[in-house]
Parts: sequence; C-alpha cells; structure tokens
Amino acid sequence: MTFAAADAPWFAEIVAASPETLGLAMLKADPHGWRLDRAAQLAAVSDALADGAATARDMRKLFPVLTPREVARELQVPIETTDDDPMVGSIWRFAEYRPRPPHIMLYNRGIAPLERTLASSLIERLLGRATPRDVFVAHELYHHAEATRSEVPIARRHQPTLFRIGNWRWRTGVAALAEIAAGAFAQSLLGLPCHPCVLNFVALDAIAPNTTSSDLRPNS
Repeated sequence: MTFAAADAPWFAEIVAASPETLGLAMLKADPHGWRLDRAAQLAAVSDALADGAATARDMRKLFPVLTPREVARELQVPIETTDDDPMVGSIWRFAEYRPRPPHIMLYNRGIAPLERTLASSLIERLLGRATPRDVFVAHELYHHAEATRSEVPIARRHQPTLFRIGNWRWRTGVAALAEIAAGAFAQSLLGLPCHPCVLNFVALDAIAPNTTSSDLRPNS
C-alpha cells in the first residue's frame, strides 16, 4: 500500500467498514454467493463471522498467550515458505492451507510487496500489533481447525440453487464463506482493529508493478 492509497477516500471507507459490510462484499464477489437472496446473504455472512470468532475463542482457551506460529507448532501444523510464483490464474497467493499432510504454505513473493509498502503506522492502523504473516498464518489455522472437526464446513451450510427440475435441486457451496470465517478467526485471535480482508482490497496497489489482477485474497 502506498501513502497515496492510504490517503484515498476509498481507503478510509474500507477501513471503517464493518465486518458484515466487508463480508457481504466478499460474498457478492463469489461465483455462487450472489445467487443467495439478500436475507440469505445476511444470514450466511453472520454465520461465517460468528463461526470464525467462536473458533478463535476455543483456540485461545487452549493456547491463551501463544502466537499463531506457536499455535501451529502445538497443533503439529508445519509452516513452510516458498519462493514459487504466487500467481495462479487471476489469483495472487499470500498463503494456503494444505490438508494432506496438514501444513501451511507462505508465499514469500506474494507477501513481500505488501510488507514493503505497508508503513509502520499503516500496519498499526490495519493490523494493530500483528504482522501480515501473523494474519496469514492465523487465517490458515482456521482452515485447519475446520478441516479437522466434525461440523459441516461453513461453505456448505448455505447452499444456493444452481438449477432445479420439479422438486429436485442442484445446490452448491459458497467458498467465500470459509474466507469470511477465516478472517473473523484471525481478527478475534489477534485482536485486529478490522477484518483482515481489508488487505485484499488494498493489496492491488502493492502488487501493481507485478500484475494487473484484481482478484486477490489469502488463498485457502
């Protein structure tokens, strides 16, 4: 993020936006989330935010003072870094959770532009005392927690209908709900000032010299 971006009116609007507003924006950008009606969208976002926060509270009960990296170590989830190209199609990867075997991958070349352009005052405004890597590790810890519990994944709890024939309906999950929940988890676990999806909205300014993509998110 450059200082010019930080001074732009849209930046202040995004930082001030509620998690619900940001979550709705993420849901509407999902390939299938827009198919839900307004009431269903609101319910889905509320459910995802609540699930992320509740999962973080449970995690903090187990590990009251540990950092995300330390929590990952206690859960036996290795954290690896790679210098692989962070770009896949139109997606710019910061991090991702891989379940077999469980581990978290951080993309150095994906995170570096964001780290270079986030001035210390802006990091505090967006992330408090956390670093971008803290946020991305915490984000992926939610995906690990969700992958290892018995509950129905949040992405499959609110399923829009793709098409129907009589009483038969073909439904699909909504991947954005897992990202909304993971962000809420990171926000609660780290005590962040705002939902960390704000990094997605401002990251384009940081990586503009590298890509023209506008589809940016920490990969799940």
